[in-house]
Amino acid sequence: MNIHSIIQTIKNIPYNIKYGIENLIRWFPVIWKDRDWDHYYLYVILQHKLKHMKHLQKNYGNSMSAEQIVDEIKICIDLLDRLIKDEYDENALKKYYEKWGRPNFNWISISDKSGRSELEITHENVKTKEDKKQESKHFHRACDHERKMRKQDIEYLFEYMSKHVEGWWD
Repeated sequence: MNIHSIIQTIKNIPYNIKYGIENLIRWFPVIWKDRDWDHYYLYVILQHKLKHMKHLQKNYGNSMSAEQIVDEIKICIDLLDRLIKDEYDENALKKYYEKWGRPNFNWISISDKSGRSELEITHENVKTKEDKKQESKHFHRACDHERKMRKQDIEYLFEYMSKHVEGWWD
């Protein structure tokens, strides 16, 4: 290190302390709730970071492409919002429930008196064996659709970010 860089480092100490404290305050609620056990918290942290990057670009961006950057970051924030809310099953099962009704769960004791029971799932609109067969197929299609929608959002988010992230600077 030369003398000029040492002097510059010393001059930046007040700014670095102020900015560091602001960062600690801004990130404290997110970090406090963070857990290491699944993807949900990773999405929350990433979304929090992107919201602040979007705010910086929208309110203080100096580059000619600041508005475009805001739009690109917003797409990622919206995808993360969908992943965080995780409503894929409700969306995928909506028509299924409309057709077959919501499931009813009943625990039925097994007759051998071993204390065991089995779960019986019934639907209001399943009346025949053929209905049961169709309901089961419909349920599996809905579950497949749910997985595909989630996977599609995850892939789109990370592919989109990999394409644009290095342009998000000021």
